[in-house]
This record gives sequence, C-alpha cells and structure tokens, in this order.
Amino acid sequence: MALLDRVKIRTGSDLDDSELQAMIDGIVADMDARFGPAGAATVELGDLTDPASRGLRTLRLARPMDVGAAVTIVEVDPGNSGDAGNEIILASGDYAVRHGGRTLQRLTGGPNGRSYWAPLVRVTYTPIGEQDARDEAIIKLIQLDLSYRGALKSERAGDYQFTLSGDPVADREAIFTALASRRGMVMA
Repeated sequence: MALLDRVKIRTGSDLDDSELQAMIDGIVADMDARFGPAGAATVELGDLTDPASRGLRTLRLARPMDVGAAVTIVEVDPGNSGDAGNEIILASGDYAVRHGGRTLQRLTGGPNGRSYWAPLVRVTYTPIGEQDARDEAIIKLIQLDLSYRGALKSERAGDYQFTLSGDPVADREAIFTALASRRGMVMA
C-alpha cells in the first residue's frame, strides 16, 4: 500500500492528495537532512589503532543487514595506507551473514579467503526495516501536524478525550529522536 494511502487511512484527513503529498515530501526532506537519504548505508568497521583488531573473525553491524538487498564489502589492508590498490572487494563466498544480519563472519574458502578481517572494512548495505521505520515516523508526524490546535492542550466530549503535551515542537522532536535511536545514532 502506498504511503499516501496509509496516511489517509491512519489520519482520517479530508485534505486532498496533493496537500498530503506535500506534507510527506516536506517530512522526507527533513529526515534526509537529519539522517541522510533512506536506503543503503556505508559503515567502516575496524580499529586502526588497535593491533588486536586485525585478528577479528567476525564483525558486528549496529543495524542488521537486509540480506535480500545488495551488499558490498571492501577490505583495506593496511587500513591507513590510503592506496586504492590495497582495497579488495569481497565476493559472496568470502563472508557469511549470521545472527539475522547483525554479524559478518570471514570465511577461508572464498576467492579472497582469509581467516580474519583486514584492519579496515567498509560495508555498504541496506539495513532491515529502514524504510518501514521512516514511513511510520512520517505518519506519526502528519498525525501530529493535523492534530495541533494552537494552544489547546486537552478536549473532552462524553467518553472521548484528546490530550496533547502542549508543545508540538517537543512532540515532533521526540518522534525524530525515536527514529534516530532505532537507527543507532545519537542526536546532539
């Protein structure tokens, strides 16, 4: 189901599609500015200053990998050379994805087989659920924007009760903070 349709169902808004799409586009632009675009992310793993890191047989990803999406793993050895000739792009037989996409194990049987990882490893992958989490945050932000009623903090009619914190900026930031913490980031 398209995000616009999900927004219409979850908010019950009577705004036309172009207005809701403009709200979605604005929130997506804000998310991209804060977190970067959705999709593949590149992380560098390894500690060039720790000689013991050279003996690592597994690497742990902060956000689990979507194994159905493309992945590129590049080893740099030595890690501090800066020479592109020291980069090796690994084949799928050189590593195994374990623990639901959280751990990368170095294999000895592949075309570039080794029993340990290089001191610096660059992994480009798509984290699991990245777009789903962003879509959910977009829906919550649109619900917040549509529900803000100026200075009104609470209303009650019979069994119906609606309460806001009174600070839509804080509520908005709380949604972004929740998305950032899910992504393993720290907001300053």
